[in-house]
Amino acid sequence: MDMKTKMMVWDIVERDKYGRVLGMTSWPHKASDSRPSIFLVPVDGSPTSLSAMNVALRLADQRPNAELHVLNVQLLGGNDVLDNSVERQGLLETEEVRDLLALNHESYQLHIATGVPAQVIHDYSCVHNVAEIVIGTRGMGNFQRLLLGSVAMDVISNSLIPVTLVKSRDRAGSLPAEWIAWLIPFDGSPAALRAVRHAIRHVGHLESKPILHLLNVRSYNAADIEKAIGLLEMAKLPFDVHVEAGDPANKILEAIEQYGCGHIAMGSRGLGTLGGIVLGSVSQSVVQHAAIPVTLIK
Repeated sequence: MDMKTKMMVWDIVERDKYGRVLGMTSWPHKASDSRPSIFLVPVDGSPTSLSAMNVALRLADQRPNAELHVLNVQLLGGNDVLDNSVERQGLLETEEVRDLLALNHESYQLHIATGVPAQVIHDYSCVHNVAEIVIGTRGMGNFQRLLLGSVAMDVISNSLIPVTLVKSRDRAGSLPAEWIAWLIPFDGSPAALRAVRHAIRHVGHLESKPILHLLNVRSYNAADIEKAIGLLEMAKLPFDVHVEAGDPANKILEAIEQYGCGHIAMGSRGLGTLGGIVLGSVSQSVVQHAAIPVTLIK
């Protein structure tokens, strides 16, 4: 049975404790003349899920024709039929997120699915042509130990699209996007250049442009930096270039504080000191210790 047949898709269905339908609410999708940029937010009822949605709201506001998709995944013991208990549990785990979306008058799609969480997330992102996944780094239930466990590693390893990891203590909170500076660790690799383009796509449409900080550790190459500078100049964005010597992870973490950054975009596999960033010590240290969202890009 493929994912489409296993997944019930609705806007909101509310049921009482006996599973009886109390009401159904449809949230209209944003009208768009072009294909929407879909932001997928896996939600499990944990505080990090709520933080991830706050970040997704901010990121979606930075992209024209953005659309939010909320995905809840339930595991079933010996039964692959999506029954009322799964539906009720899914609605319970997404309640706070749905309340947040209602408070922001934001349209969205809510999806409750069954299966292996990492696989469902990956399949959903492919089927719906998702532009970016925004996910809490430590969840509960099916997403427990998300950051260091197999779910997160599978999502990051299998996804060809940007994955943004968010902690419950995200210090940027609900600050306006115009106030949030971006940090881009840059080593000249193709993935690092894609990280620059990713940041440009997010902030380029803002009326007031936040500053972008390019950070190079150890592997400075003027020609490589010029490529990134050219992209930023073409986009007419404010930026600074910083060249540091030392431990890459420590320098990235220090730069967050020194330059007041609220978001990191970095290539998932770089060159030299940033090589193997997804599974290596640099990325794990940054994601574990940074109190701001980190977007990993292949």
